[in-house]
Amino acid sequence: MEITASHQQGWTLLQKIAFRFFTCLFLLYLLPFPLDSFPFISEILSIHPKIAEWYGFPFELYQNFWHSFIPWIGKGIVGLKTPITIFTNGSGDTTYDYVLIHTQFSLATLGCVLWTILDRKRRSYNQAYYWLRVVLRYYLASAMLGYGFAKVFHLQMPFPYLSQLVQPFGDKSPMGLAWSFIGYSKGYSAYTGWAEVIGGFLLLFRRTTTLGALTVAVVMMNIAAINFFYDVPVKLYSSMLFLMGVFLMAPDFRRLVNVLILHKPVKPAEFPPMLHSKRMKIARGILKGLFIVSLLYSNISGSIDGMKRYGDNRKLPPLYGIYNAEIVIRNNDTIAPLTTDSTRWKQLIIQFEKNAQVKMMNDSIKRFSFTVNDSLKNILVYNYADTANKSTLRYEVDSTGLVLSGLMNKDSIYMRFRKYDLKNFRLVNRGYRWVNEYPYNR
Repeated sequence: MEITASHQQGWTLLQKIAFRFFTCLFLLYLLPFPLDSFPFISEILSIHPKIAEWYGFPFELYQNFWHSFIPWIGKGIVGLKTPITIFTNGSGDTTYDYVLIHTQFSLATLGCVLWTILDRKRRSYNQAYYWLRVVLRYYLASAMLGYGFAKVFHLQMPFPYLSQLVQPFGDKSPMGLAWSFIGYSKGYSAYTGWAEVIGGFLLLFRRTTTLGALTVAVVMMNIAAINFFYDVPVKLYSSMLFLMGVFLMAPDFRRLVNVLILHKPVKPAEFPPMLHSKRMKIARGILKGLFIVSLLYSNISGSIDGMKRYGDNRKLPPLYGIYNAEIVIRNNDTIAPLTTDSTRWKQLIIQFEKNAQVKMMNDSIKRFSFTVNDSLKNILVYNYADTANKSTLRYEVDSTGLVLSGLMNKDSIYMRFRKYDLKNFRLVNRGYRWVNEYPYNR
């Protein structure tokens, strides 16, 4: 529902105050959206670097303002003892983000108070409310389609990597456990993704907004619960998306209660036209069509490309697999496999291009740059923690294993590995079975 007859007759004081507060809050939170989300903006910016530079300049200034203002708030107002130097990254729950959201709520409260004092005689905000809902609908739809297609194409939570298959269960982080749980099943990942995609798509149209908002609210409530209970650092963002979904369906709460719980009849929702000019209606239709096509194109094409680059369809690196060290000879001395040894290789894991992980005998993990040259049959190897010492090792490989030899850190080394058959992992070989005579819970 958009604007009902009661709204047109005049709003209550509580409705006006709520509108003023949420308008201030959402605009502070959403900016620079929708200015940074014009249809096919990525394709336009890719035409020439200068276009991207000019277009991004005001957004960079806006971001720099918050990156200067929020650390000042943290130090001068909140009284943080440690300066804020880390901003939103892979984590959306940094100290910066918490101070930012509290600042936005405070500014929204202040803005609401001033707005109420200066505009206390206004009877309603029908036109402004309509456009606020439009902005929220499109922002929420963009977020839902982005996250949804990432799950549909099995990108956000992929099948556990080789390093995760050999990781002790007790060493997994709560977030890693949640990622592995969802990522194991492409079907369940797609199921959760389609729920987000459908909910987001419904928000793009006025007549399906309530159903879309209800769908998104339920989906985001579940996602927020996972984020809170599995310590996924997207708690603030998922909570705000849930709040937006609730806000969009709020005008229909009473009607939903009457239909779903009290089983009372309700009047049909009203959708009065907000644009009366024919040109404006045509322009809106064109812009909306371009936005929807751009949104679907960017998410679907980006996801397909992601599947090829780092997803299920990615090209596996040379020597891909898990290799267990059988013999390690250093400077002509065979090194015994002592579990206290932090220098002897125990396991070599190759899962990404030009990278490898090595588990030592004491189960510590070291990460290496690992560039394989197929034609020369050698590998350029160096520890990321010690980039000054680079080694070139010869390798021999067959169906059963791998041999590495050469000079490494001025030591002559010879290491023979046996390749581990991935089908030995129960998580890989169990598969799906319609019929289970007994539970198979291991």
